[in-house]
Amino acid sequence: MSEKHFSRSTALLSGLFVLLVAIACMAGCTGSDSGATPTTQAPTPTAAGGAPASVSVSAVHYSELIKYLPSATANWETGDKNGGTMSSSEGAWSWAEVTYTQTTNPDTTVTVVIQDTAGMTEGYWTIWDTATVVDTPDFSWKSTTIKGYPAWEFADKTSDEYTLYVGINDRIMVFIDVSNGKKDYLTVFGNLIDFNGLAALT
Repeated sequence: MSEKHFSRSTALLSGLFVLLVAIACMAGCTGSDSGATPTTQAPTPTAAGGAPASVSVSAVHYSELIKYLPSATANWETGDKNGGTMSSSEGAWSWAEVTYTQTTNPDTTVTVVIQDTAGMTEGYWTIWDTATVVDTPDFSWKSTTIKGYPAWEFADKTSDEYTLYVGINDRIMVFIDVSNGKKDYLTVFGNLIDFNGLAALT
């Protein structure tokens, strides 16, 4: 799975958590009860469907997930489609990935990752578990849906970076990341993915 995209998402959410804690502390410190000790609570996802609980099932093989990576539309070049299996202390999970490059602007790319964690909180599900609705001058997170499936949408307002995380049956995660592009590309590529087909795999 793309370490670049996963690391960037994790870093952004870590920064978001620090921001929320700071806001909570300021609210506690400026409250009317000056003797009270401020307390904070970890953010809870508001999109339908939470992070998966650990269960004993086998992940879909990555070669099957690769079949659900969309074909590029006009003006996009499809990179190599690849995938693999990763292991954790709880078991193995699979992923498939491809990056599309805009032919008229090679700096604009869209990466699609499909992962099946077999019900474990691994990969992008760890990010899903900490996502919360927020809007700042620099970035935003919001809960949404795509084709009836719960999703989280991230927008970096300073660098034309947009990301969509779509959860399927608390098990399969579809990750779409736009770099140096338009937010509309999330919808364009999201509409090319057979989410119901992926749901049927579970």
